[in-house]
Amino acid sequence: MIDVFHTLTEIIKKYNKVYIMTHKNPDLDGLGASICLYKIITSFKKECYIIDTDESKDRSVLKMYELLQENKVEVKLKKEKEASQDITDNTLLIILDVHKVEMIENKEILEKSKHVIVLDHHIKGTSYIKETELSYINSSISSVTEFMVYYLKYLNKSVEPVIATIMITGMEIDTSNYKLKTTEKTYEAAAILTSMGANSILKQELLKETKEAYLKRSYFVNKSDMINENMALCMMDDSIYTPKDLAEIAEQLLQFDKVEASFTIGKIEENTVGVSARSLGNVNVEEIMSVLGGGGHLTDAAAQLVNLKMEEVKNKIIEIVNQR
Repeated sequence: MIDVFHTLTEIIKKYNKVYIMTHKNPDLDGLGASICLYKIITSFKKECYIIDTDESKDRSVLKMYELLQENKVEVKLKKEKEASQDITDNTLLIILDVHKVEMIENKEILEKSKHVIVLDHHIKGTSYIKETELSYINSSISSVTEFMVYYLKYLNKSVEPVIATIMITGMEIDTSNYKLKTTEKTYEAAAILTSMGANSILKQELLKETKEAYLKRSYFVNKSDMINENMALCMMDDSIYTPKDLAEIAEQLLQFDKVEASFTIGKIEENTVGVSARSLGNVNVEEIMSVLGGGGHLTDAAAQLVNLKMEEVKNKIIEIVNQR
């Protein structure tokens, strides 16, 4: 990745102002990497902002911002509307943890940006962002956080302990606590973050959930069904959920005997059904999700379907699975 790091650095240094953006419903991997990159860019004496989405944030993300404030770590945010108005011909936009146009935080900002960098760790889909100054999409790395750790190492830089804690938490979430998408480089990245002061107690605080959330997830896990001899499927109710909610249930289903792959279906917007798919590795869930217009990894994938009912999406998944 050294050539990528060199090119990335040279491009960043060409611009005086840089915006960083991740995907819809930002998580600790995308945001942790964004904060790390923000620190790198400001160390180059460049003006930099992380785009702050107007979407509702889950507890771990809200707690992340509280920790940054408590530890007096300055990170400049800019709301989507203000950022969109501020984009000029000489602004660089860096997009992290996503490469599909339909999944980014704000399409208007992308459309206004003439200079774009994409850094992602998901399997490349067909609707990828084109006309970039640099596009590095590598599905062999566990997370965009892992990429940032080695970028820090390349630059011989470090981050504050609280940022290292956020980053290592994001990496653990993306790898299901190192059970999926994990290589020796992932463990090395975790060791590097630990050496920077990543705090295990603060990490647990970021990962905590309410008792109500745990019990609600357990209810849906309990009502899940096997759709064949090694695949489990869970249908949520008619409420609106976040992709993270669906992912947590899909991951939990993998803990059960004989389950090699799992799917959770739920509404993530009023007219959009989300699917989160997980696998232990023997089933390629990315292939299944790609048929639905989604994507991801061999063991971790998702899709979003508009104007379909959950039952229709369930039937589509069963049909795809039966044709394999």
